[in-house]
Amino acid sequence: MAADDRPRAAINVDVDGLYLYDRVHGVAASAGNAPGFRADAHDPKAWTIGVVRFLDLFRRAGVRATLFTVAQDLDRADVRAVIADAVRAGHEIGNHSASHPYDLSRLPARALQAEVGDARKRLQDATGQPVAGFRAPGYVLSPPLLEAIADAGHGYDSSRFPCPSYQAAKAAAIAAYRAGGRPSGSIAEPTSVWFGAREPYLERLASGRTLVELPIGTLPWTRLPMIGTAAVVGGAAWRALAGPVAARTRWVNFELHAIDVLDHAVDDLPATLLRQPDQRVPLARKWPLLLRWFEDLAASHDVRPLADWAASV
Repeated sequence: MAADDRPRAAINVDVDGLYLYDRVHGVAASAGNAPGFRADAHDPKAWTIGVVRFLDLFRRAGVRATLFTVAQDLDRADVRAVIADAVRAGHEIGNHSASHPYDLSRLPARALQAEVGDARKRLQDATGQPVAGFRAPGYVLSPPLLEAIADAGHGYDSSRFPCPSYQAAKAAAIAAYRAGGRPSGSIAEPTSVWFGAREPYLERLASGRTLVELPIGTLPWTRLPMIGTAAVVGGAAWRALAGPVAARTRWVNFELHAIDVLDHAVDDLPATLLRQPDQRVPLARKWPLLLRWFEDLAASHDVRPLADWAASV
């Protein structure tokens, strides 16, 4: 089958620093925009170990990917060095906001400008390339945030996640943390998002403009997720079940996080990160699973960075 005739796919990584995960689990002081937080002093392992491993996986599979980047991580020279390596290898750098506030969708206009527009400028200055895409922290959008994404000059957004199983689990976890007196920073989404469009489309904004939306991947009919956590935790059994379906799916937007290829014991990670299910799976099992997923996608699909697909919508 000719490359142009193959179904479309993208692989992308949200590079969320380790400092962000406690906020999901209700530890407010660890937020990347908390008072006194120093971006230049945070643990850089998401970049210096996680992204470095992903770059090796992408090289082995022969694919180019998109790395959604929190702009304040550029405060560290070791992070800037990894980003430069990624750009040299042909990968796309996307905007994941300035400081990754989970309530970004609820912030006032001036804060949105700083978190979206200023972050895009900083990422462009650091890479020397246009930053075309945006992904919202926690995947949560709002009409003002969509306008801010367009105002900043992005060509596409890739935040919609039309996955009922994920969204229901997220809502249940948020409710459980709230009931336990430790509110999560995450925000539950309306059911209209759960059952939204699965394939790329033009999102019409309140201003009358349009913005290309590249939804995060779900499988047909079941809407089960095409994300790193499912691949890592589901293991070989999940790949055997979902792989053949994914191979026949017209749009696969495989979304991962840098933490997906970190090993809790080998990489000496904080004990609190064991709340993340992927951290209970050793790298020796995760690595070959993800490599096979990437190789399978490269065989069945035309795999490109998200900006390439946005230009064709």
